[in-house]
Amino acid sequence: MIEYWELTHARAVPTQSVWAMQPAFELNNLTMVRHAELTDSLPRLAQLISNAENELTKAKSARRGLVERLRNVCFRVPTLIEALLDDDDPLKDQLGAIYAIGPATSENTALSRARLLLPLWLDVNEARAAATPAKPPLTIDVRGEEMGADGLAALIEATQSSQQKVAEKQRSVTNARSALRGADNLLDRGNKRWYQAWMQAFPKETPEGAAAQSQIPTERGVAQATVLVILSATLQPDRTVLVTLDSKGGKHATTKELQFQLPGEEEFGHSTPIVADQLTVGPFEPGSEVSFRTAVSNSNPGVVISPVVTVPLP
Repeated sequence: MIEYWELTHARAVPTQSVWAMQPAFELNNLTMVRHAELTDSLPRLAQLISNAENELTKAKSARRGLVERLRNVCFRVPTLIEALLDDDDPLKDQLGAIYAIGPATSENTALSRARLLLPLWLDVNEARAAATPAKPPLTIDVRGEEMGADGLAALIEATQSSQQKVAEKQRSVTNARSALRGADNLLDRGNKRWYQAWMQAFPKETPEGAAAQSQIPTERGVAQATVLVILSATLQPDRTVLVTLDSKGGKHATTKELQFQLPGEEEFGHSTPIVADQLTVGPFEPGSEVSFRTAVSNSNPGVVISPVVTVPLP
């Protein structure tokens, strides 16, 4: 699929060539030099989006690795402690709160379990040190590495930091997309303003006018993109959401995105390209909700936004 900015860029390049026939020609706040700067900026800004998306992918991968390690520890250690302690040991009372959280299936539940497990682990180590004879601190093997309570503390901190890093990388992607969209809008308006003014200053009978008519692609009645409605958004057993789109929507669009917003966020800062009538997004954490909408556009100004669909996450 051709990106929206590529259409604008394809028109701007020959515009520059024709403009060079009369380089002193200018519009209000638009010179040949400024137009060239905008033209050159589009591929660069598009590359920045790709770079930002790549960094986001790496950050998400690193976060998944940390969360998986945390899940492993939070699943095994409570059971190990329960087996090591005597039935009447008061330390076992702390296990009830840990088990009440349930399996560490999401990032937040894994972190919640870990935050409760850490003080219990420290208490167990203290009791082992006070035993007669003294026992060493409790450790487990995690993929060939010995981990103790201090390792769990470091893992909790690293996981929390990875969540923040993913959020920062997501903002970078959003900012990069906004920068490209803004530059494209400026260049697209400049292309159209220039062509209109140029053809008035240099009629088609002149070399300049003939060059513009023959070399510069023009839009001939390109329709505004139509809204792409979300027909349904259904929570799946694995806590992903299956989003079904209206196959008749999004006509004339060259760019289609599914955007979603999580609780506490001020904007729809997450998005994924739409390449089919059904998309699976997630998994999402329980106890909140997620809102979805589509955003489609073409070379016409503006973005067409669909009604918002909100999915509870019990």
